Amino acid sequence: DEADQMLDMGFLEDIESILNETPAQRQTVLFSATIPREIREIAKNYQKDPKTVKVVHEKLTVPLVEQFYYEVRPNEKLEVLCRLLDMEKEGLGVIFCKTKKGVDELVESLQSRGYFAEAIHGDLKQVQRDRVMKKFREGTIELLIATDVAARGIDVENITMVINYDIPEDLEYYVHRIGRTARAGKTGVSYTFVTGRQINLLKNIEHFTKSKIKRKKIPTLIDLAERQREMFKQRIISTIEAGHLGAYQSMVEMISEEYSSIDVAAALAKLIMEKERVGIVEEATDKFDIRDEHDSKSEAEAGMVRIFLSVGKRDHVRVGDILGAIANEGKIPGKKIGNIEMFDKYTFVQVPEDIADKVLKRITKMRIKGKKVNAELESSR
Repeated sequence: DEADQMLDMGFLEDIESILNETPAQRQTVLFSATIPREIREIAKNYQKDPKTVKVVHEKLTVPLVEQFYYEVRPNEKLEVLCRLLDMEKEGLGVIFCKTKKGVDELVESLQSRGYFAEAIHGDLKQVQRDRVMKKFREGTIELLIATDVAARGIDVENITMVINYDIPEDLEYYVHRIGRTARAGKTGVSYTFVTGRQINLLKNIEHFTKSKIKRKKIPTLIDLAERQREMFKQRIISTIEAGHLGAYQSMVEMISEEYSSIDVAAALAKLIMEKERVGIVEEATDKFDIRDEHDSKSEAEAGMVRIFLSVGKRDHVRVGDILGAIANEGKIPGKKIGNIEMFDKYTFVQVPEDIADKVLKRITKMRIKGKKVNAELESSR
């Protein structure tokens, strides 16, 4: 099984040694996603009149998977991923990276931002793999970050989304990846991150799969706010439909003697939305709002670098809190602090490159709204 992968991992001599010791009268079956020259050589040398059973390419793609791609720069992939995840909050997702190191780094980055993510790759022992898969099936973790080899055989019905964080160079790997979703007759969606000349590889994938992969605009802060408001509306509708509102209705009726029901409902929504930071966009420039539709984001301003902070809107932190903490406690002049971009679970701050180390040291010693803050340069992630 996985004959091509065994060769890629350097097991050719081991395979030949085993086959040389097996009886002449035997059945030999090679299961392989691809048929490279080495596999054909093994078939020629160790099989007698071998028959090939092949799934034709036209049948490989999953018709129920809606396929999209984002054009990104390498250093913006993580931020775009987080925005995408915040827009698509329902169901389970599998995110693919090319290497085990890439998987581990992405899991660490996502966990630091508050996402429930775990890794699955070849370095995990079977008991660890089983534990991760159990948590994934139960929904304890929502995101599985995987390599191609480790993801083989994953069959979980309620995976709604597949993300190719690293685009696969092997065309058939793309098919196997997106096939993790839209199982058992359900629909699914896939997103592929494309950088630079990888757009040519994407076109090859389209030709190979005979399917159209649509370009998607990167979600802006306003898009995220609208999504939060829509989800809040659905929470209200679900609560109404669930019933058991008697005690609350009595309170509303009492207040409605002096105010209209619409005013009462609006006031309650305001209290909850402000507390949970739902649909609030801070007055900060969003690079994805201002960039050209067919271009990637502009870099940090000349002479500036971006610092990642592990606090965001869900911590009830505002732009002013970040600015005040860095300026006052960090003893950094406010005029030197550049653009501040806040998200649900984290924040990016631009500061002059020549004082970045000083800012980092100060921030790691302070608390913002009572929460200890982790900080690091964006380029180090």
